Amino acid sequence: MFIDESGEANITKPDPRFNIFVLCGIVFREDYYHLFNEEFKKLKLKFFSNESIVFHSVEMRKKSGIYKIFQNEFVMQDFYTDIGRIFKECGYHVISCVVDKEKYKERYPYKNHAYEDALTFLCERGITLIGRKSKEHILHLCLEKREQKKDSQLKKYYTNFIKYGTEYISTDEFQMCYPKLHFRGKGENINGLQLADLCAYPIARKSLSPDKSQPTFDLFEDKFYCGQNGWYHGFGLKHFP
Repeated sequence: MFIDESGEANITKPDPRFNIFVLCGIVFREDYYHLFNEEFKKLKLKFFSNESIVFHSVEMRKKSGIYKIFQNEFVMQDFYTDIGRIFKECGYHVISCVVDKEKYKERYPYKNHAYEDALTFLCERGITLIGRKSKEHILHLCLEKREQKKDSQLKKYYTNFIKYGTEYISTDEFQMCYPKLHFRGKGENINGLQLADLCAYPIARKSLSPDKSQPTFDLFEDKFYCGQNGWYHGFGLKHFP
């Protein structure tokens, strides 16, 4: 599972225009990831002549720097047609948690663990997705490196809940989680993390304006992990609290 975020996890920093935090996980089967990775590289080569380009949604939306090519409407449309095909045709699942920071602060006035709470949900749903008590699969979590102190705290938190379980997933079931988090820097050019980044922002925009059209969100909406009723709300997409 490749994990990235949109928004600020710190509950004490209010932003009336964007007062949510989104943690987005992209779950690949290993062989499906290799296929996706090759398609993503081809996309980068086609438009940037360099597969080492690191996609970052904020910079892409600004159409600045290397993304100035998107100021050409025809180039931008061609790019979004190609990346849209990758969104729709590649094999993966989306599991995401949207934290309403204002409601979180009201319910948990002395708590500031939005990232950790969202990560717990992603792990719980990831285990349910690949099969509880499965002995054939291992769930690896790959996150982008942040500050060393924050990453160390997150490692400790993760180790604790996979060791002792949660309200919904037992210690035995958490044994399918790889015991260590994989932290990777932007310079390592991990395409799975870049896909998580490209999905996180549209999820945030759709959550803030559910009645407004979000074309990118529509491309991967059917990738959300669903329950037996075919509905993804509460399963692949959780609004918390």
